[in-house]
Amino acid sequence: MRVAARLLAVGLALTAGAVRADEPSKTDGSSGEIVIVALGDSITKGVRSGVTPEETFAAITERKLKEQGVAAKVVNVGIGGERTDQALARLDRVANLHPRWVTVMYGTNDSYVDQGKTESRLSRTVYQANLKRIVAVLLERGIEPILMTEPRWAVGAKNGLGENPNIRLAHYVDACRETAHECGVPCVDHFARWTAAEQSGQKLEDWTTDRCHPNPRGHEELADALLPVLLDAVRSDVPRVDCQLKLETVLKHDGGDFLWFHPRAVAIPGAGKDGRPAALVTLQKHLLKSDHYSGLSVMRSDDLGRSWSSPEARPELGWVEDGDVDIAVADVTPGFHPPSGKAIAIGAQVRYSRQGEQLEDQPRAHQTAYAVFDPQTDRWTRWRRLEMPAGEEFNFARSACAQFVVEADGTLLLPFYIAKSAKVPYATTVVRCSFDGETLKYKEHGDVLSLNVARGLYEPSLIRLANRYYLTIRNDERGYVTSGADGLHFRSVKPWLFDDGAELGSYNTQQHWLTAGDGLFLVYTRRGANNDHIVRHRAPLFLAQVDPQRLCVLRDTEQVLVPERGATLGNFGAAAITDNESWVTVSEGIWNDDARRRGADGATFLARVTAAPPPRKPRLPQTEAK
Repeated sequence: MRVAARLLAVGLALTAGAVRADEPSKTDGSSGEIVIVALGDSITKGVRSGVTPEETFAAITERKLKEQGVAAKVVNVGIGGERTDQALARLDRVANLHPRWVTVMYGTNDSYVDQGKTESRLSRTVYQANLKRIVAVLLERGIEPILMTEPRWAVGAKNGLGENPNIRLAHYVDACRETAHECGVPCVDHFARWTAAEQSGQKLEDWTTDRCHPNPRGHEELADALLPVLLDAVRSDVPRVDCQLKLETVLKHDGGDFLWFHPRAVAIPGAGKDGRPAALVTLQKHLLKSDHYSGLSVMRSDDLGRSWSSPEARPELGWVEDGDVDIAVADVTPGFHPPSGKAIAIGAQVRYSRQGEQLEDQPRAHQTAYAVFDPQTDRWTRWRRLEMPAGEEFNFARSACAQFVVEADGTLLLPFYIAKSAKVPYATTVVRCSFDGETLKYKEHGDVLSLNVARGLYEPSLIRLANRYYLTIRNDERGYVTSGADGLHFRSVKPWLFDDGAELGSYNTQQHWLTAGDGLFLVYTRRGANNDHIVRHRAPLFLAQVDPQRLCVLRDTEQVLVPERGATLGNFGAAAITDNESWVTVSEGIWNDDARRRGADGATFLARVTAAPPPRKPRLPQTEAK
């Protein structure tokens, strides 16, 4: 669904007549159908005296989806009397139905005051917290929630206090709308629709069996409001962007002493030949021990990568001795800062023992460091540490292997992974920093996204497209994705999926972003590419377009960007170089002779990605003038 339509006040204007006629997405489920679950209370369950199972909104919606050419199965799991706290307790059973979407409609029971009571069954605060948790749990399982407000009670209904129950329900409806907006999920507003109908003269008792529960006519109304949202969800309207790919080798080394690793590029506008950008690639020597890296080296091209200087180890970017400890900066990503005209390289401060082991031998051993490059002088500063606020949540605070965003006002949005120590699962947040061309300073941070799975959420990358921000995040079991409107606040994470509902299969490695044309693209590795012999399936490197609304990978756009030759390709960079060309840079990790037998030779690759120009319209033959 369109970003602007994430929160839908589905009133009288939301009708089936507004549905697009796009092709539906692929289906899943054992019967080849898309599975949609309707989760809710007795209004969702629907069946009662005067309402058969076939007359519930779930059954009606299924029929109408099929009439629109969508192979869907709508499973009704409504339970009479249920509240949000009780719904939370059965989300595992809901997930076991393998739905792609779940409609969530609660509030009538949560807000109701029973006879002899003075307060609602659940407070508004608890209700909203439960809704947020329902959304988060579903998203973490790769299921898209669709929140729905309950329909309005008809005139004459009373609760246990003798009040009109709509008075309290309206506050819970507001909470549902707020939750949908904050969580970035759709909201089908039945309450608004039924209120508007009543104000136009419709008697709601004619839509209910008892002033509360819909009769067959009322269920038709619920289905009519839900249908356009589901059709928008299941049908992809993302214009495909054709990309031209070109792979080049810019460096080779397999001498048994080290491997080049972490090559990442940055363009310096106007600093190359003939006013073209100069390109710098920062890279490090992997010293053949896990996560042990040299100081930073730099390669330069002044002709858009047609020729390169040899890697130069810059002394100011090397190790710093602290007694028996070597302090390095690893996992570095450079980026250009237009307001200052300088480049800034950002990575993880690492303390190494002389044996190459990473140490947590003092408070805040794992932090973030940066160095600044001035194109006017061709000089780098020494590494400086980015100072984070007090608080144990920043004891471990790295912005590393991370694409970052420079805002129009010159501030930087840096994705971080943070923790109390290196021994607990990491969480992800985005930090806004000021930068005056010399000093990087913390200003604020946004939502803290967490997942108690293995090492949690780490090595995030951020990109902005069309005034929306997208995070892709590493996890040991699968990659995760989320989006937000301001770069600091994001909805709960969901695992990366293909658009047919299958898992992407990217795990325990990085994913990074590219844009081409008007399209959003993901660069990643994954299982299932005849690559079981590769450690963590870290080759080949794939490129595919992303649906920016549904946050899934469009399977039919997937291409091999860098082929598998027996080596791992997990640590890479992705960067825009010109307005129409981006580069992906990666080096081969060779850990055994089998990789060499399969063709790996320690290459550092540069993959050029450009959006293919639209096809030219054929010229019409000219006619002779008479």
